[in-house]
Amino acid sequence: MKALIVSPYTETDRTAGKFKNFLEAMPPISIAYVGAALEQAGIPVALYDDFLNGGSLADFEATIRREKPDIIGLSSVTPTAPGVTRLSQFVRSRFPHIKLMQGGVHATVFARRLLQSGEADYIVHNEGEVTTVNLIDALANSRDLSTVKGISWRSGGDVITNAPQPMVEDLDTIPFPAWHLLPWQRYNLFNFARVANPATLILGSRGCPYKCNFCSLIVMGHNRRKRSITNLVDECEYMYERYGMKQMAYVDPIFPISRREAVSFRDEVVKRGLQKKQVWTTETRVDLMDQETCEAMYESGCRRVMFGFETGDQETLNAIKKDFKLQQAYEAVRLCKKVGMGVIGFFIVGSPGETERSIDMTINFAADLDIEFAKFTVFVPYPGTAIYNDFMKDGTLKEPESLEFERYTSYPTDENPAIYVTPALTQAKLMQLQKKAFRKFYLRPKMIYRHLFEIRALNVNDMYNGLQLVLTPN
Repeated sequence: MKALIVSPYTETDRTAGKFKNFLEAMPPISIAYVGAALEQAGIPVALYDDFLNGGSLADFEATIRREKPDIIGLSSVTPTAPGVTRLSQFVRSRFPHIKLMQGGVHATVFARRLLQSGEADYIVHNEGEVTTVNLIDALANSRDLSTVKGISWRSGGDVITNAPQPMVEDLDTIPFPAWHLLPWQRYNLFNFARVANPATLILGSRGCPYKCNFCSLIVMGHNRRKRSITNLVDECEYMYERYGMKQMAYVDPIFPISRREAVSFRDEVVKRGLQKKQVWTTETRVDLMDQETCEAMYESGCRRVMFGFETGDQETLNAIKKDFKLQQAYEAVRLCKKVGMGVIGFFIVGSPGETERSIDMTINFAADLDIEFAKFTVFVPYPGTAIYNDFMKDGTLKEPESLEFERYTSYPTDENPAIYVTPALTQAKLMQLQKKAFRKFYLRPKMIYRHLFEIRALNVNDMYNGLQLVLTPN
C-alpha cells in the first residue's frame, strides 16, 4: 500500500497580502518526518509540496498519476485548511478510490467535522510518525481499525475516536527527516533567519513546559521530550556531509532550554569541529538566558537568536501567560549581543484587552531593545489554543465556516479581515498599527544604516518590498 504525503498550499494573496513578498518556500519538516517513518517501516511513500508548486492542481494530478498512491495524507494547520479542502475535493472527484487521511493541529481539533463531511477517511491525532505507520499497516493487512491508537475514523455513520497514541518518549528512535524525497535544493529560510546557505530546519525536542494561552503547540504536550545530544549532533553532521547544509535552524519553541543543555551541545559540537563548518539559529525564552548559556551557544555556532517578546506592556504579557518580566528581555538581548549573537524579536499586536496605547508601548519597546530584526503579527486565536477554547465558550468566536479558516492569519487585509479584533480597536486601526510598527522599527536612521552596511541580510528586493509595504496606504 503506497502513501503520498502532502504539504498543502495556502492562498498567500489573501492570507498575507503585501507581506507575501517576504515569504519563502520553507522546508516542510513535518511531512519529511512522516515520510522517513513510513520508509523505515518498509511502506512505499512519496512526498509532495503543494506550496512549492503554487497550488497547481495540474501538478498535483500529475504526481498522483505518476506515484499511484492508495492513500493520500494531508498535513493541516488552520491557515492552510482551505487548501486542504481544495485538494481533498479534487481527489474525491478525480480519484474516488484513493483514501484520504489528515494530520496536524487543525485536523485534530476538527476531526469529527472533517470525517462527517467526507473530507477525510481517517484523522491522525498529534504526532504522526507511529500512528501513520500503524494505520497504513492495518489498512494494508485488513486489520480492525479499532486497534490503531491515535486515530479517528468512520464506522458506518458513526465517528469513532480510538484511545490516544502515547507520545514518543525516546525521540532518538525517530529517523531523520526524509529530505531526499523532496526537492530540497529549492527550499530556503526567511531572510531574517538566514545566516548561511544552504540552510534547513531541525528539531531538537517536542513539547513545551510553558503554558502561553495563544500557543497551539499544546498538542505536543507540556512534557518536553528531547533528543540526546549525540543524536542531535549526528543529524547536524549528516546534513552537512550529505547535503552541504551550512546552517541548521531549530523549530523547537525552546532550544536550548537550560545552561546544561547548551553546554552539553557545545561540547559535542566542538569535539567534532562542526562549529567551524556549520552555524545555527534558534528560538528560546528571555528568562532562560545567562552569560554561560550565551557563551556556549555562540561557541557551538549559534549566530542569531529569536525571542517571543510579544508585547511591551507587562499587563498584556501577564494576560497571555508568557510569564516573564520586561526587564528580563533587555538583559537577554544584552547578553546575546555581548557574545556576538544577533537577535530577532517576535511581537504581537491586538492581543485581548489591548488598546492603541498598549500597542504603542510594544512598538517603542521593540525599538528600545536595539535588536536587528522585528516581526509584528496580528493576534490570532488559533484552534487548539486555550484562548480559542475560551472564546468559543463565551461566544467571542462562533463555529467557523470552512472558508473562514483563511481569516486565521497574522497579516489581515481589507479583503481578508482578521478573525478577531480586540474591542478597543477596529479592523482598520489594527492593520494601521501593524504597519506603523514595521515603519517605526525599520525606518529609523540607525536601523537603515545597520541593514545597509552591517547586517546585510536583506537584499535590494526585500528593501523595496518593505518600503512599499510601510509607505503605501492599507
